[in-house]
Amino acid sequence: MKYANLMFEVMKQVYRVSPRMFTRSTMIYLMQAFLPVAQIYITAQVIDAVTGVLIRDQAPYQALYWLLLQMAVILIGLVLASLQKYTERKMNAYVSYWFNLQVSEKLSKLPFVFFESPESYDKLQRALRNLNICGINMVFYMFSIIQNLITLTGLLVLLFSFHYILPIVMLLLIVPLLIIQKKEGTSRFVVIHQQTASSRMAAYMNQLLQTKEAAKEIRLFHAKDYLLNKWRGIYFKNTYEMLGVERKNMKNRLIVEGAVTICSFSILAVFVWLGSRLKLTIGSYVALYQAVQDTRYSIQNISQNIGQIYHDGLFINELFEFLDTPVPQPEKALPMTTPLREGIEVDRVTFCYPNQDKPVLDDLTIRVKPGEKVAIVGENGAGKSTLVKIMLGLYEPTHGVVRYGGIPIQDYDAVSFRSKVTAVFQDFYRYEWTLEANISLREHDPDDRQAHRRLNHAMEKASMTSLADSLPDRVATQLGTRFSGGRELSQGQWQKVAIARAFYRDFEVIYLDEPTAAVDPLTESTIFESLMSMTEGKTAIFISHRLGSCRHADRILVLKEGRIVEEGRHEELIGQGAHYAEMFNKQAQWYR
Repeated sequence: MKYANLMFEVMKQVYRVSPRMFTRSTMIYLMQAFLPVAQIYITAQVIDAVTGVLIRDQAPYQALYWLLLQMAVILIGLVLASLQKYTERKMNAYVSYWFNLQVSEKLSKLPFVFFESPESYDKLQRALRNLNICGINMVFYMFSIIQNLITLTGLLVLLFSFHYILPIVMLLLIVPLLIIQKKEGTSRFVVIHQQTASSRMAAYMNQLLQTKEAAKEIRLFHAKDYLLNKWRGIYFKNTYEMLGVERKNMKNRLIVEGAVTICSFSILAVFVWLGSRLKLTIGSYVALYQAVQDTRYSIQNISQNIGQIYHDGLFINELFEFLDTPVPQPEKALPMTTPLREGIEVDRVTFCYPNQDKPVLDDLTIRVKPGEKVAIVGENGAGKSTLVKIMLGLYEPTHGVVRYGGIPIQDYDAVSFRSKVTAVFQDFYRYEWTLEANISLREHDPDDRQAHRRLNHAMEKASMTSLADSLPDRVATQLGTRFSGGRELSQGQWQKVAIARAFYRDFEVIYLDEPTAAVDPLTESTIFESLMSMTEGKTAIFISHRLGSCRHADRILVLKEGRIVEEGRHEELIGQGAHYAEMFNKQAQWYR
């Protein structure tokens, strides 16, 4: 019942992608189903007619008629086979696109904390792998089973005309074939499932050896041999485990298929012995021979396809389980109104990462007034970046709540909320697209003057207008070296691109997590001055290890081990001579 439901779900999904292609493919398989029986019947007639011409001097017209008919059936088979191959490839492309789209849509809706768990990555790996392993194959296997069943029915009727016991004997041969196919599918699934984590590690090791980002350290520290040995060890361990399973399956399959073959030829041998008593013509015996062989072939095909459906069903079930992963649904979907009259409130928030017991943030309470500029500082690992992600709604607190304008963040419509906030992340992404696409993250009409004004405004705020002017095609310049004609930028220039991306939006609140870590001091000063002027009347929360930039803030929060230990303006905290003053003085001594 489970597999019937799964098969129905797969068929339904494939039909949704393209009803026309689904129907066309079904018709092609059905028409192909009748060709083998027709070929056997026509072949018997050809042989008997040719025998009459050669031995009994009969006129050749009847033989020529059957030959022409046989040629027509073969040509129809060739046409149908070509159409089947084209239709299958087209359906496979569409269905693969559909399932990839569903996976991407699901990932975009899952909580961001999903990406913080190795179990989640294993789950994602299995789902993505199943797109390639299974794809639309289960539907094609089902079509093939239906086609072979129709063909088998005709062959069994033909065998029944020779002797009633023949169909029964041939049908019994499918039982051992089905048993062996089920065992093969289960054994492969178990090994592949168990190897998910190690396969992911092997792929990661291999990726490190092939990417520019890791190449400089791998070469400088002579890490190539270490990575190759790690990758080689995992690769061959997994390979030998799978080969061991395949070796065992091969032996079992050889025994069963050999027994089926011996049985079918024994039937033919019996009919050679009985041939004179049954008064079989040469054409009839050829028809019997072909019918037995085609029946054996159809039975093997049916068992193999059922085995493949069982095997792929184990995998495709993991894909559906991933697509069925529950997504938190807000009880409300309120639009975010601006300006924020009550500011932002972090109310007794505690947060633990998956599989970790120690909280990164511990009973944290913060209140940010509308339009306030707040700096969050602290040592590495204090929880600053985690706090920003929680305030952005990317992480859901383990305990506590974050409110904007007095309303819990989860009660806002996600699209509305995200349209009013913007951020520069410490680990911002480098999109190897054009400069314009990097900043706007959307397609623009070349004649859209408003979009161009926003783009130029964002670049000006990020102090990168001169950088854009220096590029060969200005904002249309391809960035990075991955694609043809690309122009590589320095780390600091890439960071300016990320800052411009944040400034491109018409935001109410901006978060800056180490926004100037890779830029020079002069640019940093310019950016923070721009930030102060640009965010007039807006709310800004920024993290910076360069405490000198915190002078611009209305208030500084000092975070230590997930708690606020100090709070105030720069001058007040220096005067207290506590943790902030100690960090500031240590930095200041490098400039003396």
